Amino acid sequence: MNIKYTICAILLGTISVMAQDEKKEESTLLGVLTQQANPDAPKKVNTLEVYLDSKYENLTKTSGAGTSDSKFRLVQSRFYLKGNYNNKLTYSLRYRLNESVASNALEFAFLEYNIDDHWTVGMGKQFTAWGSTELSYNSADLYMFTNIIGSIELFSPGASIAYKVKGQSFKLQMVSQGEQFAAEDYKNKAYGGLFLWEGELFKKHLKTRYGYALFQHDVKKYYSWVTMGNRLTLNNFMAEVDWMYGFRNVGDAAFTDLNTGTKGIAYVKDNVTTASVKYKFHKVTPYIKVMYNYRKDLESNVSYALKGVSTAIEYNPFNDKAFKDLRLFAAYNFLNYDYKNYEFSKVDKNEHQIAVGVRWMVPLFKL
Repeated sequence: MNIKYTICAILLGTISVMAQDEKKEESTLLGVLTQQANPDAPKKVNTLEVYLDSKYENLTKTSGAGTSDSKFRLVQSRFYLKGNYNNKLTYSLRYRLNESVASNALEFAFLEYNIDDHWTVGMGKQFTAWGSTELSYNSADLYMFTNIIGSIELFSPGASIAYKVKGQSFKLQMVSQGEQFAAEDYKNKAYGGLFLWEGELFKKHLKTRYGYALFQHDVKKYYSWVTMGNRLTLNNFMAEVDWMYGFRNVGDAAFTDLNTGTKGIAYVKDNVTTASVKYKFHKVTPYIKVMYNYRKDLESNVSYALKGVSTAIEYNPFNDKAFKDLRLFAAYNFLNYDYKNYEFSKVDKNEHQIAVGVRWMVPLFKL
């Protein structure tokens, strides 16, 4: 509850300051409802931006057994704050308002300090420095999820240092890892190390996110991950290709009955490939994504493949700065589960998903 009171105090204090400021930003809801922006106002060295990160949809799931789910739902409602002080210190915080488990509500809260034009250090609960393009997305911007993004630890407490030169960024990060990687006896004393290269090549048409991670499981055993992402952009066309490969402990309904001694937690190997394309036609953007997920329970020697195809249409009806990120969408997903090596045959399954909704990163106000 303390974090909620802190957030409310920040909001009330900032709104009070904004009410006295004659230079309102029309790119936010507060700016639209008050005065117009002053085009002659000097560029501010210190900034504060506050957003409501939201997504609502009606999702229907059907399979051979009939409709398993069909309802309107609040997918995401998150308070997002970011700012800059003196062009040297940046800070970010995101809090999930619709999270039922209080300890998971604070997704990240970290500081980054720019030592100079090349070096940046960071500390706090940060984005885990995975590679791939999918893991860099806000999950609300995706319509079909791989086995990775749905359950991997996307945020971790730790520290990082990054070096930037000629469009390239090289980051080293040390984190206190979670239960997916550490053995029970090591869950409070195991560390993980990650390296991430974010590159810009061919006049920024090709961007890369290549990462390697090593996590301590116990005194002798380590889990490793390779995560690679490529994004090609040509005018209004964008294509992405990802590959993710690694080991961890995870709860998966497909393996629960085989791991009763570990409360349903399996030691698995994940091997995932995805590819997507989209093209923006003024306000309309069609989107296609395919994925192949292979997951193996290494102790029970069973596995399954999850194949999927996703198609979506996105529509941005407004051009105004305050509303330009409001997006209507309709998406269709086809998923196929193919089970292997089960002693008692597990029936393969096809699932169809249809989602219709609205996505809006609401810009509440800026200082």
